[in-house]
Amino acid sequence: MNMSKKIMLLALAVASVAMFALPAAASAQEIHLEGVTSFSGTAGPGKLAAEGEPTITCESGDVSGTVSAGGTTGEISLDFTGCHTAVFGITAKCRTSGSPIDNTIKSSGVFHLITISSGVPGILVTPVTTEINCAGISNTIVHGNVIGTIVSPGVSCTTGSKELSTKFEPVALKPFTQEHELYTGKAYDLVATTAGSPTVVHTASLESTATVKSSTEGKLNCT
Repeated sequence: MNMSKKIMLLALAVASVAMFALPAAASAQEIHLEGVTSFSGTAGPGKLAAEGEPTITCESGDVSGTVSAGGTTGEISLDFTGCHTAVFGITAKCRTSGSPIDNTIKSSGVFHLITISSGVPGILVTPVTTEINCAGISNTIVHGNVIGTIVSPGVSCTTGSKELSTKFEPVALKPFTQEHELYTGKAYDLVATTAGSPTVVHTASLESTATVKSSTEGKLNCT
């Protein structure tokens, strides 16, 4: 349960970073973001579904981050609120160690701007290994990677924007499988393990959207 929640946060934050600019026809596997050094934004309601675990839902979130020199990668921080799950009809609040209140998930990670398998701009997020607790019922350790899609605005490599939006979603009828999992022929998956049972690994998917803004206009270098 906890795992679902944590994953959601990471994914949302990273998605925000990627939103600054997107190419209409990127051919390179890596995308370089120019003109942006930092960003901040918000994430809407989201949920994370893990195989064999209850779904975790968060109501909203704040994201911020920085873009490293070269514009291909960077770091993100996330702070989500209203996080909970349901077990046997009982709602349990979920939190990470160090979060200010018992339904808040705080996390961080790194991101890479990429061209996903379908040929559209995307973002590969790698969260730090994080343990989430849901009202003492479950302790879940989340790790791995998750790939999202940059969906707006529809700018090309010759134009720019101060705002971008991304989405993360599972495959229809396959709630634990992320829509995009391949990058350069390698599979990337978000997974979770239960504290005390490290050999039992559950695949997971994130469903969320995020929008971030920069004080300066950003543009993607697609070559």
